[in-house]
Amino acid sequence: MTRGEQQLKCRGALFYVYISRDIQFSKLLLLKALHPSLYIPHSFKVNEDIDREEVNEFIDSVKYLEKKWKYVNSGLWRRNFDGCSVYMVLIIGEDRWTVRPIVSKEGLKGYGVEIPVDAERDEDFLEELTEDEKTDLEIHEHVQNRHFHFTVLNIERFIELVKEWDYYFAYKEIWKQSVRITAMSE
Repeated sequence: MTRGEQQLKCRGALFYVYISRDIQFSKLLLLKALHPSLYIPHSFKVNEDIDREEVNEFIDSVKYLEKKWKYVNSGLWRRNFDGCSVYMVLIIGEDRWTVRPIVSKEGLKGYGVEIPVDAERDEDFLEELTEDEKTDLEIHEHVQNRHFHFTVLNIERFIELVKEWDYYFAYKEIWKQSVRITAMSE
């Protein structure tokens, strides 16, 4: 995290990025049943079987998570750690969904984020970022992608960037290498 790193005294946390691979749309509909404020595109159709045990396990896991993570609204959960707020943001794409973390710190503007970008598109991504977003930008090189750590001023901007640029989420070809999902049109 780059945002005021010297000022942060948080003990540290490990975050897992979750990209649904199994029972994709059914779990989204279960989340919507628990939280009616979720927007789910009408083009999403359930074309999979889910048994009662899987339904109960998923609902129990969400309820367990929400004992520590407060559901804010519209696919956003928050947990506070020593002056830091970590948000888990539900992001829904054309035929997939993910939950990604963002961090805010008391006294600092915006949210600290990380977005992995295809190494061949990293220069284009840099051009997409605003000057404010480039302030305190850090880039970590990986074999196939670059991880950009920076600050966005609002959550909507983060969602927009993930949908367009995220190496694991935005590109269907990369996505299809690890998961097979079909969206059914109306």
